[in-house]
Amino acid sequence: MSANRHAKILDDLGGYQRVAGLLRMRENTVSKWRVRGIPASHWHRIAAIAPEITPEYLARTKPKGVQSRNGR
Repeated sequence: MSANRHAKILDDLGGYQRVAGLLRMRENTVSKWRVRGIPASHWHRIAAIAPEITPEYLARTKPKGVQSRNGR
């Protein structure tokens, strides 16, 4: 598995372009998540489009430097 599991999640959901469309966000913004990780402020939105991907899972797999809502 990729060292950056958030990038793999985006790939598994159909790519950053598809996720951007589902979330009604700019592709450029979502493409940055492949490197930086999915920001904690959007974890609930990812869980809404893919219920099997919980905020708890995203917190456990976040790349270094990405903080969760509670600062961990």
